[in-house]
Amino acid sequence: MRHAIMVLGSGNNAEVLQKVITHLDDSDIDFFIHWDLKYKAPKLKAHNSHIIFIPRMKVYWGTSTQVYAEQKLLKSVWKSKKTYDYVHLISSSDIPLMTKEYFKTFFSKELYLGYSPESEKYNQRLSFYYPIDHLNISKHNGFIRLIKLLNIVFRVNRLKGRDISPMKGPNWFSIRSTFVPIILNYCNMDIFRHTFLSDETYLQTILSDYRPQNLMEYNDNEMAARYIDWQRGTPYVFTIKDAPELKNKINTKYAFARKVKNPDLVDKIFSDM
Repeated sequence: MRHAIMVLGSGNNAEVLQKVITHLDDSDIDFFIHWDLKYKAPKLKAHNSHIIFIPRMKVYWGTSTQVYAEQKLLKSVWKSKKTYDYVHLISSSDIPLMTKEYFKTFFSKELYLGYSPESEKYNQRLSFYYPIDHLNISKHNGFIRLIKLLNIVFRVNRLKGRDISPMKGPNWFSIRSTFVPIILNYCNMDIFRHTFLSDETYLQTILSDYRPQNLMEYNDNEMAARYIDWQRGTPYVFTIKDAPELKNKINTKYAFARKVKNPDLVDKIFSDM
């Protein structure tokens, strides 16, 4: 099977991503990269994989710019001359938890997409109006609270009268490429503009009909085949001392782990494979 790995990258260091590319370097695995325009694009290399940098834009965490950068990646994959079986989204701080051979044959389900139980607070991410698309919202928590209050006071509901079921889950996923045109042709893309943390509602809302029943029985990160620890951090950053833990997850149900800053961790966990 052929795989397109889409990367939302940022920062001035791409050493972790280069380790990922080197580890998964294969003629059946290509990398489509969007690197935040606020930073210099890195130089990356592969022997067998193709590395495709797509046109860049400035991305601000928690705003709808994340959704539109992701959409640009999906469009680039869909318009590619190659046909892919699966499309994956990772960040530049994610690492694989599978050998290349296992990764190429592991995927069989239609969707590896996490869904969380429905909640009104998730609805508000889309139903409220947030003029924040060019803000680093991590530094403007008070402003976000004010915006939410004003939306409540003025009874703003951008979803009123629209047959839309907002859903939430991890923004990282692995899906069959047949879903890409469904996502790109979604007729209500305007609901993701001027939103808050909408990258975690984007695919889940568009593909809400595919969510499993009894969501309380599922772990949304496991559904997405991602190993992410929200108990020790937001999320926790894995270090070299966590190598034994990650080594135990190799070639299981997790395709990628996040979050990682030390590129040597990749070599450490696969050292004897």
